[in-house]
Amino acid sequence: MRILFLCQYFPPEMGAPAARTFEHARHWVEMGHEVTVICGKPNHPTGIVPEKYRGPLVYRENIEGVNVLRCWLYTTPNKGVFKRSISFLTFMLSAMTLGAWNAGKCDVVVATSPQMLCGLAGWVVSRFKRRPFVLEVRDLWPKQIIDLGAIRNPLIIGFLTWIEMFMYRQSKAVVTVAPASRDEIAARGVPDEKLHVITNGIDESLFHPQDRDRPPREKHRWGDKTVALYIGTHGLSQGLSTVLDAAEMLRRREDILFVFAGSGADRQPLMKQAKAMALHNVQFLPMQSKEDMPDFYAAADMCLVPLKKREYFLYNIPSKMFEIMACARPIVLGVKGQAKQLLEAADSGIAVEPEDARALADAVVALADDPDLRARYGRNGHAHVTKHYSRAKKAKDFAQCLQCLIEDASMGAESAARNAE
Repeated sequence: MRILFLCQYFPPEMGAPAARTFEHARHWVEMGHEVTVICGKPNHPTGIVPEKYRGPLVYRENIEGVNVLRCWLYTTPNKGVFKRSISFLTFMLSAMTLGAWNAGKCDVVVATSPQMLCGLAGWVVSRFKRRPFVLEVRDLWPKQIIDLGAIRNPLIIGFLTWIEMFMYRQSKAVVTVAPASRDEIAARGVPDEKLHVITNGIDESLFHPQDRDRPPREKHRWGDKTVALYIGTHGLSQGLSTVLDAAEMLRRREDILFVFAGSGADRQPLMKQAKAMALHNVQFLPMQSKEDMPDFYAAADMCLVPLKKREYFLYNIPSKMFEIMACARPIVLGVKGQAKQLLEAADSGIAVEPEDARALADAVVALADDPDLRARYGRNGHAHVTKHYSRAKKAKDFAQCLQCLIEDASMGAESAARNAE
């Protein structure tokens, strides 16, 4: 197959969209397919484009066999609705132009959300190239941003909802990352035969169990302390102030250290809050490269996966859960719904009510005081994720879905040609 994939984010950018898209594309290339990815110039989450990628409107490169076309877009830090909306819009326009005129021939066009304007760009490119269009739905937009209160204007909400339903109708297939998301879309009238679930997975060559004595423990002076690690985006969705409240409750436990590693719109406010609370059991570290994340997971004693208490997150499985389990570390999960079901199926940690600081603190203490329990949860998680969530297997399933779609489109074109004769 010749696969054309549109995704605004791509390595060296961090985050689930970039990781999922790259790892699938890399496996597709290994399977013998030709893959071209159209993405923006890297700038997430700081809004700063690395020197290497500045200059030309389109930057071309090949990463492990994947043809990458990086297009110009308005860059801005990952905060604020208006400027981010401009970034999404400019990417859509650039990606449409690049995909239609400079991406070469393809057999199928795939675009991933969020954001939905990326999906719209993919649909336009597919129409131009007369190839089937596949929409990958990672997060349910606009449901997520509505539930978080990021957008309240009914006209904007109505417009985004119209785009969402238009994308579902126009796509030949819709791929979701969780069964609950699939069910939600089906409930809106999208035919079952159009819907497919390809969950997230893990790259076992990168994420695997290691000894606790890894470089971050010495470098950041953790010593023998029990480390409760949060690593990832510090944003609107995570509700990380709850973790600070839990840290305050445990300030007398000098053996427990809360570590925040990452970046995002809420990072500075969180640091100011921790300083105001005089929390000496909290440490903030900058965003880490993907290559260094396994060492951080290994050096930690438990990993925190919190989200705000919103209806939307019932459909969401944070991708970091798979990585943490692959590294055999227990999880303290502050998410309900689909994510909690995964944790319980794997028996890989403790689930608490979202935004409940007392419950979070109690779970941290339970794991801190019981090394055997931590080890058991870690083993269980590793066994479960390696059995059910290999990224190579998920990429193969995705490729098979695309192959069937291409074959159906080809048969349909041949039938139409015969009828015309």
